[in-house]
Amino acid sequence: MYRKMIVYDRKTGDFAMYLDGELVGYAPTYLEAETRLNQLVYQLLTKTGAA
Repeated sequence: MYRKMIVYDRKTGDFAMYLDGELVGYAPTYLEAETRLNQLVYQLLTKTGAA
């Protein structure tokens, strides 16, 4: 399973999104960061399952 983490970045004022310890992007709100991470994990799972 993938490890997801969302951390507020004081320098940018955004929420940093991490997947398995790697920065994958930023979002303006926590909710949007959570949604984007969930979408990314879904894409990775469906891509892996189809191969």
